[in-house]
Amino acid sequence: MKILIDDVKLNLLLETKKSFIGKNVAWDSFLSAFSFLISVLLASYRDFFGLPGIALKTVFVVLGVGFTFKSLADIHDSSKNNYSYSDLLSDINKLNEITHNHSIVIIKDTFNRYPNRLLVYDDTRWNCKFFLNYKENPNNESFIKQHISQELKIETFDITLDCLGQRIHEKFSESTHEEKVYSHRFYLAKISKFPDMML
Repeated sequence: MKILIDDVKLNLLLETKKSFIGKNVAWDSFLSAFSFLISVLLASYRDFFGLPGIALKTVFVVLGVGFTFKSLADIHDSSKNNYSYSDLLSDINKLNEITHNHSIVIIKDTFNRYPNRLLVYDDTRWNCKFFLNYKENPNNESFIKQHISQELKIETFDITLDCLGQRIHEKFSESTHEEKVYSHRFYLAKISKFPDMML
């Protein structure tokens, strides 16, 4: 599904959340630091270029302790600011400027020798003929099949849907008297078995 986002708003969101993105600290960083500390504590060091071995060991122990506490602090901060991929995706979707999502379903009369008719209905509100159409739903294809099944009295397993594409456009809304952004997804519905009374 396509969405429409103002790039300035997207950049502002990413700038606001940049300290959280990619900060998912795993326990393996703590285990690595702790393992380093244990290995340093158990190791023995010889004198190196005049530096006593105990001094080198002390430096490495201090580094190991520092890394261990740093990884624990990162894990603590990460648990307090648990901003995940799904949170970012949700925030991006909230910027979507599309105000109306609709699916338009085309059904051809494939049960005649020349399938040159398309199924439409009379819309009383707009006083014209429309293809079957539905507001976008999270489980959109299942949602469409269920409605076609109920409206045409056919089984859902006799319906297959092919998505033909999506068009995003801005147009004037007669009901609210303002410009709105619309998204229309087009589907071709194929029906393998039609009720005899509708042929």
